[in-house]
Amino acid sequence: DAVLDSISDGIYVTDGAGITLRVNRAFCEITGIAAEAVIGRTVTSLVEAGVYNRSVTAKVLETRREESIVETLANGKEVLLTGIPVFNPDRSIHRVVTTLRDMAELNALKHTLALAMERSERYRMELVQARLDQIQMDDAVIHSRAMKAVMRTALQLAPVDSTVLITGESGVGKEIVARAIHRAGRGDRAPLIATNCSAIPEALLESELFGYERGSFTGADRAGKPGLFEVARGGTLFLDEIGDIGLTVQVKLLRAIHEKEVLRVGGRRPIPVDVRVIAATNRDLERMVEDGRFRRDLYYRLNVIPLHIPPLRERAEAILPLAHHFLAYFNNRFARQVRIHPAVLRALESYPWPGNVRELENTIERMVVLCPDDQVGPDDMPEHIRAHAAVRGAAAGTPIAPAGCPELDTPDAATGAAAVDSLAGDPLPRLRDALDRKEAQILAEALRRHRSTRRVAAALGISQSTASRRLAYHRLTAADS
Repeated sequence: DAVLDSISDGIYVTDGAGITLRVNRAFCEITGIAAEAVIGRTVTSLVEAGVYNRSVTAKVLETRREESIVETLANGKEVLLTGIPVFNPDRSIHRVVTTLRDMAELNALKHTLALAMERSERYRMELVQARLDQIQMDDAVIHSRAMKAVMRTALQLAPVDSTVLITGESGVGKEIVARAIHRAGRGDRAPLIATNCSAIPEALLESELFGYERGSFTGADRAGKPGLFEVARGGTLFLDEIGDIGLTVQVKLLRAIHEKEVLRVGGRRPIPVDVRVIAATNRDLERMVEDGRFRRDLYYRLNVIPLHIPPLRERAEAILPLAHHFLAYFNNRFARQVRIHPAVLRALESYPWPGNVRELENTIERMVVLCPDDQVGPDDMPEHIRAHAAVRGAAAGTPIAPAGCPELDTPDAATGAAAVDSLAGDPLPRLRDALDRKEAQILAEALRRHRSTRRVAAALGISQSTASRRLAYHRLTAADS
């Protein structure tokens, strides 16, 4: 009795015939019914007498299984009643034990839990935003609304271990997103193993992913070797270019992801691996599935949470921040103080970047390394970018200066109209000749005013090497030439 009376829930015990044998103190407090009023009486008679509206015990005796009901008592309290049968060895019912819990208490607990969950979600979102802000400082690839939306989704799913499939063209930053998911989820202390599936020959990919036992094939390490799944245990395995793996390896990869265990080449004992898999591809896996080149079941297993990263040409607002980020990085790496001329920045911004962020990074590195002085000018741009800028500028009516020519001021509408009128009826000059004459005039006037190539370059907004070349081309001599 002391044990029963120490329990905060109401306890009501009957025998196999439904006769009340015992109640505890909490039962009396919750229901307002004295123990003497029910002990020795059947639950059926108590319902008939109006003491109970209905009996969960009677329901248990009828169904021979656990039952629960919500009941409103005569005192107005709403209670949850759960009856549990206790069986004899011959499977006859020996006792029915019923618990009563005040729903007001349950509702209060539910409300407290809801508030706690709400606070937890709010804190989680604050952490996601803080991590997003940190990543934006660390990874310049996130300089666009589209990428911020992708990254926000990525960080929201980071705490769970669901498989993620990242799609997008080559060079858009798929690995950066994968690393962000890993850091926000399993943390920097857990391993992140990244591999490019297309760079590993098909014959070696299985042993690379799943490992091999000693003596499993000619040339194998005598001690055997763990695969990348084992190396990444407790962390994340990033499988880039997942669309390039063959059907044979796809079968084993599906099993490793689904069962969370691997079987080494030549091995017989499955090895458990706690690994989160993030896959990436620039291919159309759905089309490959339809063509029979990619397993449908593996595609569905990988595509639990899809993330698509748009190409750089669709987030042009990110080009200049990325360019400045890479410029600062390579200036620091190569101990230089190179700047980029505004005309070059406009050309970079208008270029479609088929190689995406990777191509932009490589272009900035090339220009920093090859720039002969402290400013990247039009002459220092790769030829294909310069040509694209020239064609685009000509189509817009604001041509980019040819290689070696400084950028000329664009005339306003009135000046342009006057120039056109002055040519009416006369043969049109060759554009290059006209530009050369105009350039020579500008350089001569700049040289008269400033005398040195350094000051001429500063006045015209070009590099000193460009100023020297153009002065030499026009046979103009500066004081420091």
